[in-house]
Amino acid sequence: MQNTNDKELLFLMHSGDRRAFAELYRRYKRALYAFCVRLLSDAQAAEDAVHETFLKLSSGSDAIAQPAALKSWLYSVARNEALMALRRRRDGGNIDAGSVWDDETPLSLAEKEDVRNLVQSALARLKLEYREVILLREFEGLSYGEIACVTGDSASSVKSRLFKARRALAEKLAGVWNEERDNR
Repeated sequence: MQNTNDKELLFLMHSGDRRAFAELYRRYKRALYAFCVRLLSDAQAAEDAVHETFLKLSSGSDAIAQPAALKSWLYSVARNEALMALRRRRDGGNIDAGSVWDDETPLSLAEKEDVRNLVQSALARLKLEYREVILLREFEGLSYGEIACVTGDSASSVKSRLFKARRALAEKLAGVWNEERDNR
């Protein structure tokens, strides 16, 4: 099933093949979860949003207009679930997003964690419409067209918001990057 494309998996899923759903889940769960965690800054809320996304896939996948656009559909649903969670709970939380390499020193780990926290904090302070395009483009690797499909905006609007978001982050984090460069 790993070599089967999304469109074929969706067709198999419609035919009742549970392995097809399991493969789609395996294929997209981590990426959707990472997107939702970054958007929500809350691991539990992100899990809930991803869970709801896959529930909708299993029960309403007939509604997918273009099976070839499954990835965009999944991100759209996950985004909507995350936005609903934000509406229900207007507070932000901290996330624990660190991976540890065995060969790093405690000092280098602490420095990286500080930078990671600063970047996460800067991302969390961006307005939602800017944060989501940064996350979808830079962290999830979606194209401008896919982001436009997810957000319901035009590609030119996505490009404009992405430009503004990148510029705002660069300005906010300029001191961090200059310090990093000086320490090398």
